[in-house]
Amino acid sequence: MSGQLRFLTGYEQLVKNLLKSLPEDDAAAQAVGGSFEYYGVLEHALLRGEGLRDGSTVIDVGCGSGRLATKLARYPKLRYLGLDVVPELLDYARRKAGRLDFRFEKVDAVRLPFDALAADFCVFFSVFTHILPEESYVYLEEAHRVLKPGGKAVFSFLEHASAASKPVFDANLAWVRERHMAGHLNTFLHRADLRLWAGRIGFEVAALHLGESKFIEVDADCAAPPAVAEGLYALGQSVCVLRKRGG
Repeated sequence: MSGQLRFLTGYEQLVKNLLKSLPEDDAAAQAVGGSFEYYGVLEHALLRGEGLRDGSTVIDVGCGSGRLATKLARYPKLRYLGLDVVPELLDYARRKAGRLDFRFEKVDAVRLPFDALAADFCVFFSVFTHILPEESYVYLEEAHRVLKPGGKAVFSFLEHASAASKPVFDANLAWVRERHMAGHLNTFLHRADLRLWAGRIGFEVAALHLGESKFIEVDADCAAPPAVAEGLYALGQSVCVLRKRGG
């Protein structure tokens, strides 16, 4: 069974259980790991640092309950497509963003329902962390297809070189040793392989950041006090930025 299917089956049930046991806002936040506002601010600020502007076209793969979409809704000319595997989260994100022109669609295959050469950003936050490396590679091929020349694929990932990823690996080891409950797929990637993938697909590596690196600048336009003040922040997962050649 593929890692994608294993994750999909468990994740859909997790979301349903959360919605049954918690108020909707709490369940939607917990479904994406908690800290809805905090990580929405960081993701928005990260993209701002990579050139996001009003008028950009963004594909948000694994959009979840809309923590990035709610931040991007402030840009009246921005085009947005949010993709996820859980209909309940898509419905919540659609309502939370409050933008009739934003698209939210369910996907169950490794493909992007978008025209070629049409997007400025294709982002994958906490997506490649839970699927097989081969599935991540195909997603990057799809990102290359839909991005304009000079467009960027931005994704977070787990790597052994990052101290921030060690607790996740320790949890993986505990599950393998004990098998006391259903396992959750957490996939680690190596940056040397990412560089190789980039060259094969037609990207250049624009940036690589460790999970603990405070490279995300949250300015006054991105900050959301008191949850997130102005300053420099780490995402907690490593981040790779690939630029499509030709721009």
